[in-house]
Amino acid sequence: MPHVELAAGVYWVGAVDWDARRFHGLTTPRGTTYNSYLIVDEKTVLIDGVRAPQADIHREHIAAIADPASIDYVISNHAEPDHSGNLETIMAAVPKARLLATKDGVKRLEHIYHGGWNVRAVEDGEELDIGRRSLRFIHAPLLHWPETMFTYDPASATLFSCDAFGAHIASTQRFADQLGCQAVLAETKKYFAFLICAYRKALLQAMAKLEPLEINTVAPSHGPCWRGGDVGLLLENYASWARLELEEKAVIAFASMWGATRRMVGAAAEGVAAAGLPVRVYDLERSDLSEIIADAFNSRLVLLASPTFESGIYPPVEALIPYLRVPRIKGMHVGCLGSFGWGGGSVPKLIRLLEAEGHQVYQPALTNRFFPDAEGLQACRDFGRAAAEWARAAE
Repeated sequence: MPHVELAAGVYWVGAVDWDARRFHGLTTPRGTTYNSYLIVDEKTVLIDGVRAPQADIHREHIAAIADPASIDYVISNHAEPDHSGNLETIMAAVPKARLLATKDGVKRLEHIYHGGWNVRAVEDGEELDIGRRSLRFIHAPLLHWPETMFTYDPASATLFSCDAFGAHIASTQRFADQLGCQAVLAETKKYFAFLICAYRKALLQAMAKLEPLEINTVAPSHGPCWRGGDVGLLLENYASWARLELEEKAVIAFASMWGATRRMVGAAAEGVAAAGLPVRVYDLERSDLSEIIADAFNSRLVLLASPTFESGIYPPVEALIPYLRVPRIKGMHVGCLGSFGWGGGSVPKLIRLLEAEGHQVYQPALTNRFFPDAEGLQACRDFGRAAAEWARAAE
């Protein structure tokens, strides 16, 4: 894929990874990109690299614009190897270049690569004069490592945001509007839930630094860039997610061995919908856990349903609990229901796990022996309605 000019003198020179299917436990069914950017001015600047296996294509994209040896500065917004994996190759090819990172970034790059390069730490708000423009460094720690920063180009009003505002999408098109902004937002939210949400306080602090800036283009390190009026859509959604503004919807995640729990869930979903909450139901043995977490973390209500398995929680349901920890959210409004044969046990244990995680659990929970009859199905509808009304009334 050829390079792409994002603005005058600003080029995308990254690499597309069509085959990536998992990243930090996050499923990536659409692959991803490792975005790197080249700015050509009186000085030539490379912002971030790519994963090591994409080093050759990265060099080809750079060489199509400028002699790689002419690069004066290499900026490392983030030391993680998906952005710096080919840094050894880069620095060997640009002997006169200065490597720039935050103070913590300098340390991390040395710990990872032991390169002994010509490297300098940059301060928050520091500017780098490269000719007709000056680049500004904006420290953004914990997005999503402690050393992360943004680089801002006032001349083109481009924010190089590294992991923030990214999405895992492999494409030959470089802008969100070319792929459909709502479709990209869905992947952006999934990415946010897994990689950024845990650091939402740091994110809001970083976004506060961006408020005075004119931003025409957001150029993240993964997925498409955002431009023009769509930048506002991206930033508004990101701020809403960071503030944990709940959406008026519910998620039900379940697994079922013989169909009894599935039948209970269907009736409970009717009750939730009757209380005015749109609901989405996920079968944990068929659904993508990454998608469930992205849907659930800012939902008004989450219901978990499990049959009893060896006096405990059915393993596909129990496997969801560690994923619920990923966004580091306490106090989610959750409810539990499930079926059993003779001894029971899944629902009480599920409640204890959720309460131990700091979530608010609707009581009383609902259990049913084997398959629900007409009365049992009505109890499930009543449970769903009551849980939804409880969640809607809660702060």
